[in-house]
Amino acid sequence: MPQQSSTVSTSGRVLRMSTLDRLKNSLKNELITKRAELELSQEKMAERLYISLRSYSELERGNSFCSAVSLINYVNNCNVDKDKLFAMFDEIINDTGNN
Repeated sequence: MPQQSSTVSTSGRVLRMSTLDRLKNSLKNELITKRAELELSQEKMAERLYISLRSYSELERGNSFCSAVSLINYVNNCNVDKDKLFAMFDEIINDTGNN
């Protein structure tokens, strides 16, 4: 998959975000929102995804993306609509209008 990018304006500067960066940012926001909704600590969320606290923390900071297994655990253990989640990812991956 080519590294598509989109333009983001921040304080008058234009930044380019790769598709992977956009996916990581999207997952970060999803996890933070869901964790607040469930009123869980990062440690408890990590347990639900069967990953270490450090790995989970990296996800919430947008520094990494999780494995397919972790995504499945997230959907199954956190009451997540998988169709909505993957539609969000699909939209990012297939968005070529911002290159």
